Amino acid sequence: MEIGRPYSRLLYRLEWSGVLSPQDRQRIAELPLTVTNFAANQEVARQGSAPSSCTLVLGGFLYSHKLARGSRRQITSFLVPGNIADLHTLYLSSLDHSLSALGPAVVAFLPHTALRDILERSPALAGAFWREAFIEAAIFREWVTNLGRRDAIERVAHVVCELAVRLQAVDLARNLCFSIPWTQTDLANSCGITSVHANRVVQELRRLGLVDWDSKQVRIRDWNALAKLGDFSDDYLQLPAAVKDKPLLGQKVASTSDPKH
Repeated sequence: MEIGRPYSRLLYRLEWSGVLSPQDRQRIAELPLTVTNFAANQEVARQGSAPSSCTLVLGGFLYSHKLARGSRRQITSFLVPGNIADLHTLYLSSLDHSLSALGPAVVAFLPHTALRDILERSPALAGAFWREAFIEAAIFREWVTNLGRRDAIERVAHVVCELAVRLQAVDLARNLCFSIPWTQTDLANSCGITSVHANRVVQELRRLGLVDWDSKQVRIRDWNALAKLGDFSDDYLQLPAAVKDKPLLGQKVASTSDPKH
């Protein structure tokens, strides 16, 4: 990975489906970027807007979210460095959700015109970007399942496992430890529970010896037990073998009808 360049983690992800030609790598490197810093909870894009660019996460985290009944926020995904938060806006005229920064974040805006141009000129890049879109859809389906068919502690365990895998895949988590500037309200909003319930769940995960968890850092102490509790398998993330083989992650945990035992 070409650490230090704005397109590094994007290029790294795009090559999960196959090594790109030097010409295609150069096309990515030459994409015009407008780099912008956002403060914690600052809105990056608003539901109903018609963006003319896609949003690439360079540093920090974004989250997508919708409001229910006016003020109840549901977080629908977390976006990590290397993710394009709104790739679908290349083909859809408006956003059906909002994007905000989870803690301070740095993003690059990629003009639709430039992206469409390189995708039209390169079938390999078009395929790699389509793969990204399909993985986003798979993550969305998994979140629907998580919210609809798991209880609170299982939901939280699943979200923590997913973030650990996704961050380790782009070298932002090691030894099952990662930093994320979320609050328990953010955690609650991602799992469809109250902040009070989220606090109780975190305390229970600590009591069970599954995690060490402070305000900004999560360390998974027992990966197998946490993944079993959350009924988590990384299959939907479509990680390449080289990433899955990194130590401690990519282990398969069989589903069970009673994952807490």
